[in-house]
Amino acid sequence: MGKSSTSSKAAVKVNPKQQQEISKIFGLDVQKIIAEGMESFIASGTKVLLESSMKAEVQDLCGDWHGRGESRDRVRWGFEQGTAKVGGGIITITRPRVRLLRGLGRPKKKNEVQLDTYAAMNRNELLDGPLVVSIMSGVTARKYTDIFSRGLELKGISKSSVSRKIIAATKPLVDEFRKREIGTIEPVVLIFDGIHVAKRQLIVCIGIDGHGRKHVLGLQTGATESEIVCRDLIRDMVNRGLKPSHKYLFVIDGSRALAAAIRKTFGQEAAIQRCQEHKIRDVQAYLPHKKRNEIREKMMAAYNQPTEKGAILRLSQIRTELANVSEAAVNSLTEGMLETLTVHRLRLKGMLRASLRTTNIIESAFSSVRRYMGRVTNFRSEEDRERWLIRSLVETEKHFRALTGYRQIAKLKQTLQTYDPRTPLG
Repeated sequence: MGKSSTSSKAAVKVNPKQQQEISKIFGLDVQKIIAEGMESFIASGTKVLLESSMKAEVQDLCGDWHGRGESRDRVRWGFEQGTAKVGGGIITITRPRVRLLRGLGRPKKKNEVQLDTYAAMNRNELLDGPLVVSIMSGVTARKYTDIFSRGLELKGISKSSVSRKIIAATKPLVDEFRKREIGTIEPVVLIFDGIHVAKRQLIVCIGIDGHGRKHVLGLQTGATESEIVCRDLIRDMVNRGLKPSHKYLFVIDGSRALAAAIRKTFGQEAAIQRCQEHKIRDVQAYLPHKKRNEIREKMMAAYNQPTEKGAILRLSQIRTELANVSEAAVNSLTEGMLETLTVHRLRLKGMLRASLRTTNIIESAFSSVRRYMGRVTNFRSEEDRERWLIRSLVETEKHFRALTGYRQIAKLKQTLQTYDPRTPLG
C-alpha cells in the first residue's frame, strides 16, 4: 500500500525563497514583534493575508496591471471597504472591485464581478465554527467578546448575538439527538444516573452495545427524580426503538423511583444492579467520621468477593457490627442490599464486573457536563436548559472509550436470557 498523500496535498509548501519574500512583505522584525506584541502582529498579518488572497484572484481575473489582450473581459474598478469573519468577529478589510469590461454603463449589480475569496471569508461556518468550540470549552458568551476583540478591530459581537448564533449553529445537532433511533444500537446494558443542573434534576441514560461502545440514549429533566420523570424518560426511549421485550442489565444509582419505573416497563424480573459506590456513601452518611473509612474498606472487601454467597456473608457481618453504632446505617445497608450484588448473581468477573458494579461510567460523563455547564447559570426556558444539556452530552459522547472488559458482553447477553432475581444462577 502506498503512502497517503492527503497531508501533503492539504499543506501549503513554502520554499526558502518564498519565505524570504513573505518576510519582506510583512517586514518581519523579531525585536519589533516582541516589543509591540504578538497579538497585534497576528492581527495585522491576518488582515494582510486576506487582502492578498483577493488581490491574487483579481490578478487571475484581470491579468497584469495595464495589460492588453483581446481575451480580457474583466477590469479592475478600484477599492472599497469590506468585511471578513475572523475568530467569531468581523474585521474591516480593503476589498478590490472588478467589473465586466463589456458591461460598463449597465447597472452596478449586473456589472459587478463577485470575488470567490471574499465570499469564502464571509461564510457563517468561519464564524460559527470557532464560536461553538469556544463556548463548549467553557468560555461564556460574555467573555468570548473580550477574548476575540484583543488585537483585532472587531465589530458585530455582542453577548446576545453570540447566544443567538450558538442556538442556530447547534439546533441541527439537538434535533438529531431527539430523533436518534435506539433500535439500531441494540444496547445490552442501560446505565441511569441523575445530576442537578441549575436547580433542576437531570436523569440520563447511557447504553452499551455488544461491542462495548457507549451511547447517550436519552435524558429527562424535572424538579425531582420522581417516578413520573423516570417513566417519561423510559417511554421516550421506547418510542425511539428500545424494545421492552429484550433483556438488559440496568445499572442505577439506587433511586427507588427509577427501579419502580424500570420494573413497570421491563417486568419484575428485570436485572437491576444498584451502584455499590452509592450504597457505601449512603451507609457512611449515618456513621461518625472516625468510623467511615473502616466501614468503606469492609464493604469494598465484601463486594470484591468472587461469589454472591461470600459477599452476602461479609455484608451480614458488617450489618451486625453497625447495629451497635447506628440503626439508620443498618437500615441503609439492608435496603436493596441484594440488588447491589446482581453482577455477582450474573457471574460477571474481572474488568467487566468492575465496570458495571457502579454508575461511574455515567458520572464520568457528568464531570464533562459540569465543565461545559459550570459557567452557564441562567436559562430563559426549560427548552433552553435542555438544549445546553444535550449539546454538552453529545460533545462528551465524542470522547467515549470502549467499555473495559467488553469482550465478556456476549456472555452477559446470554446469561441475561435465564436471569431470575429470586435465585442465584446455577
